[in-house]
Amino acid sequence: MNSVRTPLRVLMVDDHPVVREGLRFMLGSDAGLQVVGEASEGAEAVEMAARLEPDVVLVDIRMPGMSGMEVTRHIKAARPTTAVIVLTMYDSEMYVVEALRAGAAGYLVKDSSRELLCHTIRAVVDGGTTVRSSLLRQALQGLSRVPRQADGEPGQPEIVERLTTRELEVLRLVAQGHANREIARELNLAEVTVKKYVQSVIAKLGVSDRTLAAIAGVRLGLVE
Repeated sequence: MNSVRTPLRVLMVDDHPVVREGLRFMLGSDAGLQVVGEASEGAEAVEMAARLEPDVVLVDIRMPGMSGMEVTRHIKAARPTTAVIVLTMYDSEMYVVEALRAGAAGYLVKDSSRELLCHTIRAVVDGGTTVRSSLLRQALQGLSRVPRQADGEPGQPEIVERLTTRELEVLRLVAQGHANREIARELNLAEVTVKKYVQSVIAKLGVSDRTLAAIAGVRLGLVE
């Protein structure tokens, strides 16, 4: 039986050729990753993502025409299963918040090591949210300053009643950026069981993905 895993398909989006060349070199040294395309501007990236169906898109923030945030929103709307990692020079809470709201699953600065980049690609495909811990904490705090709930939106007591103790544990680990495999190890559960808990949490919170579940948890005071 062949146990070799299919390489993860990566699309790179950056308007600087030297950056794309450097990324191609970094990712090319990892047999588990395959660069399937390169785009230099937003509209091209959206078209290529639809055509090439990558597992992960690496996207810069500032590019001619469509910004990286707009690219992220378009890609996630058209292909929710594709994970987007914002790879930028801006080490900013404001940009992290905007990236998470746009649907990005990861946020890295361009001086990140090859090891961290490759780890992040695998983590977001596995369902994790990967942002440097200090930036993620600041971003979630920033998101928590948004008004707690809209009229008709379930309040904290009702949400707490909906979530089981185990689901609350899973939500807290999701908010810390852990992937399902890591949560399974932490809670001594099977990974498939963790996946079911995450899906249940997402459904009960009325959101569309685990990143928004983490944000909702912060806003409702379920996650510190």
